[in-house]
Amino acid sequence: MILNKRLPLIFCLIFSPPLLYSAESTTTSNIKVLGINLIQADITSVRSQLWSIGGYLQAKDSVKQHNYDKFFPWSTMRDSYYIIFRYNHVGKITSVKRLYRPYSIKQSNRRTAITTREVARSLIQELGTPTKIQTKGWGGSLGYRAYIWQNEKITITVDREGGEKLGNIFVQYTVKTHNPYEVVQKNIGANNQGA
Repeated sequence: MILNKRLPLIFCLIFSPPLLYSAESTTTSNIKVLGINLIQADITSVRSQLWSIGGYLQAKDSVKQHNYDKFFPWSTMRDSYYIIFRYNHVGKITSVKRLYRPYSIKQSNRRTAITTREVARSLIQELGTPTKIQTKGWGGSLGYRAYIWQNEKITITVDREGGEKLGNIFVQYTVKTHNPYEVVQKNIGANNQGA
C-alpha cells in the first residue's frame, strides 16, 4: 500500500530530469533561419543572404521599406506561403514569421493537413523539449497544441492563425534582445541649434 502511494513520486523523479535538461540545453545564440543568425543579423545581411540562396521573390511593397521584408518562396521552401522579417529602426531583426501551407509537398499521399506537432517535431530535434505546450481552441471548436520555446534572448512559437484548428500554421521567432522601438541616435556635436 505504501509503495502505491510512492510510485507516482518515484516516477516523476526518474523521468523529469531529462526533460528539464533538454529544455535548458537549447543554445539560442546559434539559432538560424535560412542560414541567418537572428541575433546578429541586420537588414542588409538578410537581403544579401536570401539573394545568394535564390528562390525567393521579395514583395514589391517591402522593397523600399526599412522596417520589414516579405519574401515569397517560389523554388525553395515550397511548403510555405511566405516569410516575413521585421526590423527596428537600427536595422536589427525583431521578429521572423514563416507561414506554412496547409498541406505537405512530400509525396506521402495522405489527404490530411499538416499539424503543429509535425512542424514542432523538426524544432524539437534542434532545440530540445519546448518550455510550454498549450492546448488551444475556443467556443466549442476543435482543439490543437501550440509549442513555445523561450528564454531571455528569444521566443519561438509554433501556432495557428486565429488561434483555431483550421488556421494555417506559422512559426514565429521573436528576438527579445532587440528593442523594436530603438532608433539611431544622431550626434549633433558641438553645434546645438535647438537650445
